[in-house]
Amino acid sequence: MRGPARLLVAVLALLLAVAPVAASPVAAAQPGTVPFLRVQIDNITPDVVTTTSNPLVTVTGTISNIGDRPVRDVVVRLERAKAVASSTALRTDLAGNVDQYQPVADFVTAAPELARGQRVPFRLAYPLRSGVPSSMRIDNPGVYPVMVNVNGTPDYGAPARLDDSRFLLPVLGVPPEGDSDSASEALDSAVPPDTTRPVGLTVFWPLADRPRLAAGAPGGTTPVRLIDDELAGSLAPGGRLDTLLTAVDFATGPEVDPGGNVTRTVCLAIDPDLLITVNAMTAGYVVNDAADAGPRTPTHPGTGQQAAVDWLNRLKALARRMCVAPTTYAQADLDALHRVADPGLSAIATTGAAGILDQLLGVTSTRGASLVGDGPLTAPAVQLLSGHGPTVAIGAANLGEPGETADGTAETADTVPMRYTPTVVAAPFDPAVGAALAGMGPTPESPSYLNPALDVAVKQDSDVARRQDAIGALLWRSLNPDIGPRTQIVMPPLMWNLAPADAQAVLTAVASSIRAGLAVPRPLTALIDEATSAARDAPLPSGSLGNPRGRFDNGVVSGISAATGRLWGFTAALTTDERTGLTGNQYTAPLREDLLRALSLSVPPDARNGLAQQRLTTVGRTVEDLFNAVTIVNPGGSYTLATERSPLPLALRNDLPVPIRVRLDIDAPPGMSVTDMGEIVLPPGFLPLKVPIEVHFTQRVAVDVALRTADGLPLGEPVRLSVHSNAYGKVLFFITLTGGAVLVLLVGRRLWHRFRGQPDPADLEADPTRPDPIEVALAYDDERTTADPDERPAADPGKRRAGTPAGGDDA
Repeated sequence: MRGPARLLVAVLALLLAVAPVAASPVAAAQPGTVPFLRVQIDNITPDVVTTTSNPLVTVTGTISNIGDRPVRDVVVRLERAKAVASSTALRTDLAGNVDQYQPVADFVTAAPELARGQRVPFRLAYPLRSGVPSSMRIDNPGVYPVMVNVNGTPDYGAPARLDDSRFLLPVLGVPPEGDSDSASEALDSAVPPDTTRPVGLTVFWPLADRPRLAAGAPGGTTPVRLIDDELAGSLAPGGRLDTLLTAVDFATGPEVDPGGNVTRTVCLAIDPDLLITVNAMTAGYVVNDAADAGPRTPTHPGTGQQAAVDWLNRLKALARRMCVAPTTYAQADLDALHRVADPGLSAIATTGAAGILDQLLGVTSTRGASLVGDGPLTAPAVQLLSGHGPTVAIGAANLGEPGETADGTAETADTVPMRYTPTVVAAPFDPAVGAALAGMGPTPESPSYLNPALDVAVKQDSDVARRQDAIGALLWRSLNPDIGPRTQIVMPPLMWNLAPADAQAVLTAVASSIRAGLAVPRPLTALIDEATSAARDAPLPSGSLGNPRGRFDNGVVSGISAATGRLWGFTAALTTDERTGLTGNQYTAPLREDLLRALSLSVPPDARNGLAQQRLTTVGRTVEDLFNAVTIVNPGGSYTLATERSPLPLALRNDLPVPIRVRLDIDAPPGMSVTDMGEIVLPPGFLPLKVPIEVHFTQRVAVDVALRTADGLPLGEPVRLSVHSNAYGKVLFFITLTGGAVLVLLVGRRLWHRFRGQPDPADLEADPTRPDPIEVALAYDDERTTADPDERPAADPGKRRAGTPAGGDDA
């Protein structure tokens, strides 16, 4: 019995050790550790408060049980923080600590119990102004953080805050008190904003996309090839690019903007790569069956030709009445491009972008500004720009980690123009505002220039809440007249993905701030002039800027540098095809643009290096194919030279659509000299050649022939020719000359004796009895000319007639 007793004691001890863990409610009730509830905000009224707004703020939404157990006593309340006073607070008030929030009213029961998967709506409505116990207590204009706080008690848990949703409420003006006795008193009680120091506002409206052209297709390739057909849907009605274009077209129309204030404030920021792609689609295109494949992949027809035609025509009409500025080509990362260290590629990305817009849109785009895009403005980026003429770089300001300044307030982005070099002036925009705009729409993202410490996990928030955050951040500086400078640049992410309601809300907020006197239009040309004249000298940016996850690897950068160098060298050897007008630069330009697409910031940070290496590999294979397209035709046999100066026949082949300047490199053995043919212009197709050579031997030898560009880059594969020479050199020449001279002397001597009627002594000494061949021939001829045989002269009995056998008779 002792064994079973011990076993029973052990089992009981184990049960007692496990039971407290299973029954403990603490871990299950800690907010944020286990998801139980999720609150979603569906509507906020008014979304922007003005002096004419409803004085009641209403928030409606849904609470859902997303946990693994029921939740009892689900309650909800509205809380508010003080008006935002700094850039960092635009981010930090939306995440993390909740100590700054104070309740507007007591908790309201949303549901006595919420089962797994069940949802329940809620509605919270409170007066805006103070004066009653349950109110928002907002008496002055500003941007106010608001939080919907949800508490509950999960099964096996204790009451706790199980979720919250936060948003920014912009208050342009406080409406009058609702209990005023007269209309005049009500009007007097309204609190308008301070408009004594309006903000000079410049808004960029991006029209850009991820690179869609398939890599590795040189110029002149028709039809154009795309990696996918997503752009067709984006250009079609209701698509992303259609939404952006439609919204700005409507907001700047003469009916909506009769004074032109929004038109002067907004400037279209267009990616030249997108414009080239859409323009190519208008002529018809095909789509790769595999997105990561090269130019030999099977394809299927694209579906967006008509959508591209319509969208491009609408853009051309809009560009004729408002500002247009180019982004860097394909939104290339200037920091990585500086590490590539190729001036030609850098020029395409920066100064060459405006000409593409001018050509395809039929307008003159605004020069003098460099739209850096979604990457940080680092020292290498500034150094790259400084090599391409004067420019104002539009990039994110350096907003560090959250912290307090010397006066005890939170940090605010310094957006004062700074002169980094004699040719580069930076006009920074607030990264907190840009990040809030990037959080809008169905695919919220954090831009690469944002410090990771200021990142906010907003993907779980509703579209409405994120829209409120963006509008609040956009209006924050104009509602704080003490924050300097009194200028503002609004730069959304270039890959902005907005719903129609989002786009309308942003442009409406811009128009409202101008109408309220909080902002005045500042066109891009004025921004450039003001930044250039008012910039203060500053050292180059230093330290760790932006998100390190968005940095391109050194392997990608070095690969692009090597491919670019080879491509420029090959392009220098190409000329113009007179039949088609295609130039060498036009033929290889798409491959250089592919290398810029590999450095695009439009790709999410975690995928940048992988997609860049994929595109680089495809371009590298194509460049190698270009070099191998110019070859020497291998005869497959041997050549026999009849003389020492017989030319060496060769045939060159050019499979390119443009001529190329080449040189022959012939490795001749000793005893063979080759005449340098110099630079040869090799047209498309075949070109037979005869290479002058001189051989001083008689034997079979191997001759190696290679083809190079005019600058020495090897083309194709070298060819080994088998050459057999019959030449004997100078000795054979003198022997032949001597033999000929002896022959002439002998013939001359014989003829001399013949003309004098004397036999040749050489013949007599050889055979004294032998008749003279000439006399025999003459006698034979006389016999043949005698007509009557009876009159023939008697033959000399001592002689036979030629052709008669000895001892025979004439027939």
